[in-house]
Amino acid sequence: MVEGLLRYSDAEVLARLRRRRQGRDPLGFGIAEVAPLVAPLLWLTLDGARKKLADALVDGAARGSASLWRRLLQRKSKPDVIPALTREQQAMVKQMVLDAAAEAGLSTQKAKRIADGVVAGLALAEPRTTTEPVGDCGVSELP
Repeated sequence: MVEGLLRYSDAEVLARLRRRRQGRDPLGFGIAEVAPLVAPLLWLTLDGARKKLADALVDGAARGSASLWRRLLQRKSKPDVIPALTREQQAMVKQMVLDAAAEAGLSTQKAKRIADGVVAGLALAEPRTTTEPVGDCGVSELP
């Protein structure tokens, strides 16, 4: 009987096995007579077990991925450290300060002193993290 059912798809086999038989077959005594009666029950039981196993696997994977996601979100990331400026960046900052001072109408000598003070403050500043507040750049007042 099982060999005969293997020719059909799972859906067709389940539909055939779930149907009630119209007539009553005489009950025999022996394995050959009992096998056709037990095979549909065994097939339905295995199909139910397969579905429960698949559901359990999906639920377990969902719970596992949810707990992994929570652990990943709860990890504290290290704060990013702002690196010191390169010489090219310092030169660019100095030129920007000189340009801004010229637009403000300051003398060339005063503009150079301000630019040198800004660049010196940036060069001597300790590297800080992105979470630290931005303070003054080390220039308290102009000479």
